[in-house]
Amino acid sequence: MGNNEFKLTKLALALGVTLSLSGCLSDDDKNDTVPEPPVPTQDVAVPPTAVELQAGAFTISVVDAIGEEIPDNVAATISFTSDESGLVTTDGNALTDEDKTVLGSTFGYSLESIPAEGVSYSFVVSAEGYLSNSGTITLSTTDNVAATEVRLTPRTLQDSDVAIVADTKALSDLASDGVSASYDPSTGLVLEGADEISMTQSIPSSKATKAVGGTTVKIKNGTQFLDKDGVALTSAPSLTVGYFSNEATRNTTESSEDAAEESSLDAFPGGLSLSVANSGGSDVAGSFTSGGFVAIELTDDEGNKVKSFGEGNSLTVEMQLDKNTTNPCPVTLPDGETISTYAEANGFSAGTCTVTNPVSRSVAAGDIFPVWSYDEEVGKWSFESYGLVSDSGATSTFDVVVDVNHLSYWNLDYFTQNGCSSTTINFVDSNDDANTVLSTLVAEIPGYRRKERSFNGNFSQVTFQRVPGFDVKLKVMRDGKNILDGLASDYDGVASVLDAKLCELNGQTLKLTSAPIPTVTKKLTPQFVCSNTDDFDVGTDPVPTAANIKLLRNNKMVRSFYKNGAFDVVLEQATGISYTVKYQNPLTKGWLSQALTVNTTAASLNIPVVCEVVEQPITGGTGGTGGTGGSGNGG
Repeated sequence: MGNNEFKLTKLALALGVTLSLSGCLSDDDKNDTVPEPPVPTQDVAVPPTAVELQAGAFTISVVDAIGEEIPDNVAATISFTSDESGLVTTDGNALTDEDKTVLGSTFGYSLESIPAEGVSYSFVVSAEGYLSNSGTITLSTTDNVAATEVRLTPRTLQDSDVAIVADTKALSDLASDGVSASYDPSTGLVLEGADEISMTQSIPSSKATKAVGGTTVKIKNGTQFLDKDGVALTSAPSLTVGYFSNEATRNTTESSEDAAEESSLDAFPGGLSLSVANSGGSDVAGSFTSGGFVAIELTDDEGNKVKSFGEGNSLTVEMQLDKNTTNPCPVTLPDGETISTYAEANGFSAGTCTVTNPVSRSVAAGDIFPVWSYDEEVGKWSFESYGLVSDSGATSTFDVVVDVNHLSYWNLDYFTQNGCSSTTINFVDSNDDANTVLSTLVAEIPGYRRKERSFNGNFSQVTFQRVPGFDVKLKVMRDGKNILDGLASDYDGVASVLDAKLCELNGQTLKLTSAPIPTVTKKLTPQFVCSNTDDFDVGTDPVPTAANIKLLRNNKMVRSFYKNGAFDVVLEQATGISYTVKYQNPLTKGWLSQALTVNTTAASLNIPVVCEVVEQPITGGTGGTGGTGGSGNGG
């Protein structure tokens, strides 16, 4: 708070001089003129200048493997792999490298213009201690505010609610008893007592009802460690291996009433609906059905990453594949055939399924399984080779073994083209009214998962882009429970799973088991307030400003806003629900946080700024108010 009293020194000095003069000077016969006393002054804060609203804006929330925002002391960096045209900072300035790194969980940007046909931005996000990931966000002239999440998996993760395991170890720690491992930049990995070292990551048995599988990465004696320019690392790297199960077991055993909030497939780089290059080099849109994937990194203490292993060298990656995994493009390799030649002639082209009207089934021994790699710098998947599913005799898994000659994510995936470009589905509640309850549509099969939810507050409709052509199982998720009954015409009040082709649901209405929840409307106002209250005697009222804002429900983002001044939010009145609002300082690009009480009392989202101060004459009264005017927190 500012000074509550006018700075008396100037006035006291002025009054003192005046009294002195009145005591010593007089209007006598010499007609001497009494000089005018000094005019007392005060320091007055100048109102800060509001940031103007741009044509649109978006936020990207960075969350960890279980959907929690990464800590505020972790620096995250974004790089755009698409054209950045139209993209500016929240105060309307051109982006710099400094604007692409934030402490904590959120990036926020504005758009100076949006083309009539809309615009999409593709990006890669990285953060120290995490594996990088990518995504795409789309805006249009009608939907000019957007939000999305990108998941980063910690490089060390052994006990989590999702079926992901990861660890980082020095190469010397991978050597077993009687084996030594060292590194010579000129000759590569030097092993004594063995031909190779390995690192295994497996889903623990405690998660057997959710997922099974794992991976083993083997590095041979003499393997070189070369960076992206083909230059050998000067010191020995550490090995990071992360295994991501496809949770096929959970997808087959989960009850109709339950709906998993988080899944290892939610962390799939770029999502499972994407575009890949076909044999002709052009992009084709479709969906991956994953058998599981592994992230492999070799990084030295200075952060230099290994890209390749020298002429003729490769790593061996052994993956255990859940037998429940769906194969939407079944092609079995006959005995005596060469896998790549047969695959390209009988159902695949550069890894893409070409089978006419394929019939999905569970994966089986002898199936061909395409292998893909991920370039994290550009956020793209590329076809690499074909793997063969083999039976090792294990109860719940098959084996697939591949040799890799460079490092990235490595993924077993069936890529099938879209059934249609988009489909829009409507939702009504148990009263047949448009749904107003926060909910998420989940489409799954064993190896595929897609979550769709609006971030603009409209929970009565969802639009899928890049719609898979295969059948899926649908649930509507709310706080870990399924609230989908089914088609509105088949309502019976019981939560159930809907087997459907998404393309055929375009324009259809699904009915939910939920009823409306009592809510309150609360007014929020992002505004600049002077932080340097000790510098002035007279404050100024807060100044409403344009800002990026996101609303969190139980620490998960549910709404995004881009507003100039006061706006309304709707909050649920329900036990166990808490709300937080995060809002961006458009000048510093940093984010502020404030808890919200679920009531109708307005709340101010105060953004502190250093205000300019000017010295002005005092006109009437004895001073200013000090401080910055009304700034209440309302919650």
